[in-house]
Amino acid sequence: MPVGNSITAGEHYGFPDIEERTGYRKALYELLIKEKFSVDFVGSTSHGKKENDNNWYDWNSESYPGWKIESIADTVLKTLPVYKPDILLMHVGTNGRNWEEKPLQLEQFLDGINNFSIQNKHNITVFLALILDFFEGNPEVSYYNEAVKDMIANRRNDSIKIILVDMEKGAGFDYSDNDPDPSSEYTGGDMWGRKFPGVEYDFAHPNEKGNKKMAKKWFEELKPFLKEYKR
Repeated sequence: MPVGNSITAGEHYGFPDIEERTGYRKALYELLIKEKFSVDFVGSTSHGKKENDNNWYDWNSESYPGWKIESIADTVLKTLPVYKPDILLMHVGTNGRNWEEKPLQLEQFLDGINNFSIQNKHNITVFLALILDFFEGNPEVSYYNEAVKDMIANRRNDSIKIILVDMEKGAGFDYSDNDPDPSSEYTGGDMWGRKFPGVEYDFAHPNEKGNKKMAKKWFEELKPFLKEYKR
């Protein structure tokens, strides 16, 4: 179950059209299928849904552009009994300026997931991302990510397993507005901007190149864990 807001949905202030809003999810799905993992993305939102195209990709997720942690948590905790995911991919916390409150909100979200796991005797692994460092060097992002690290280090008695994924620095994002290099899918700016027509540059939403970097990082963390799901 991919969980998040506009970055997970692949939406940038209403752009592009909903069937093209795949975020990192399409690239990740293709990496997993290429490696012959048996996976099923689950969730109730329709970003990236393309009718009558069975070869598109598995678009299901719980992704809510503009939503803050508490709202995402309220909805996802209601969908867990419906979809019963084994794995959650979570990138939450980018929306809102209440940085001091966000770590506690995330902790309460994880408490809810843990309670569901215990009550339903259902094992869940949460791959929890340290959020993208939009405006590279943003002290608020660093504060949040450091608080998340400390909080996870103290959750040793959970029923759920939590694996931190370093999107902040480990994904290797280029936050500049540099021209893309057509000879390399990983060269040039990785965020929507003037060189990627359609929307204003904001440093916060990955373009297609950035989404591939996110997918690659998720995949690197998932691959060792998914051996039991190999077809």
